Amino acid sequence: MIVKLVEVVRENFNDVIDLELNEEQKKYIESNVYTIAESTVSQYFHLTHHRAICVDEKVVGFVQYQYGEIGESDENECTIWRFMIDRRHQNAGIGKIAMGLLLKEIKEHERCKLVDVYYDPQNEPAKKLYAYHGFKENGVRENGNVIAEIKL
Repeated sequence: MIVKLVEVVRENFNDVIDLELNEEQKKYIESNVYTIAESTVSQYFHLTHHRAICVDEKVVGFVQYQYGEIGESDENECTIWRFMIDRRHQNAGIGKIAMGLLLKEIKEHERCKLVDVYYDPQNEPAKKLYAYHGFKENGVRENGNVIAEIKL
């Protein structure tokens, strides 16, 4: 199994937006098409990156990250806004590998010292994944989502 991150482009866009979550996961994350559309109207679009998570050339997941904080263009920080694995490919270790690749990609830019992520406190799989990679919970957003960070 070869896992890699590839840029979302016209050729893989439909595969990315066709990815599915389990029904109980849909309350934790927006759809991929919404995520991509929302980022295109952001004034910080130039800081946003979309990646398809592929296993042996097949799109099985999606991630979006952005340099800077909400409403700021601070490129010393990076926020992972979306991270998902298609329901048919979960529990196979793909998420752990893909998150490792994502953190490596962010680190290789050599412009980011801190990565943060927000997630619903009831989302145990997300909590476990981020903790596995060294994210530490350090607060709660006004909407109740956990804030977790890792220093690179």
